[in-house]
Amino acid sequence: MDDLLILRHFSLQGHPSKAPVIKSVIWSPPDPGWIKVNTNGTAMGSPGFGGCGGIFRNCKAFVKGCFAIPLGQVFAFKAELLAASLAINFAWKYGWHHLCLESDSSYVVQLLSSRSELVPWRFRQAWQRYIF
Repeated sequence: MDDLLILRHFSLQGHPSKAPVIKSVIWSPPDPGWIKVNTNGTAMGSPGFGGCGGIFRNCKAFVKGCFAIPLGQVFAFKAELLAASLAINFAWKYGWHHLCLESDSSYVVQLLSSRSELVPWRFRQAWQRYIF
C-alpha cells in the first residue's frame, strides 16, 4: 500500500499484481524409524544472493535438527541442489540412514530418483557418494 501512495505522489499509476495461486500443503510424517527432511534453496536473481536450509523431523514431528546456510551469489538450482546434498550429508553424519527427503525442486527430485549423474561437475564427486 505504501508503494501505491508513493506512485500516486509522483502522479504515476500503479496496479498491484494478482496474487499467485495459493495451495494448501499438509506435512505428513515419515514412517517410524525414518527421518524426514524438508529442504529448500533460493536465490534473489539469476544469479543472486541465495541460501539453503532444511529441517529434520521424526515420525512424531519432533525436530531432530535443522540448518540454514547463506551461499552468496548463486543460481536457484545450485541452492536447491546444495540444500539436498547438505541434508544427505548431515543425515549420514548423525547416523540417520533411513532418510526421506522432500524438496520443491522437481529437477533435484528427478536427479535423486533416477540416481542421475547429470549434476554440475563441481558437485559430481560428492553427488556420487550420495546416490550409490
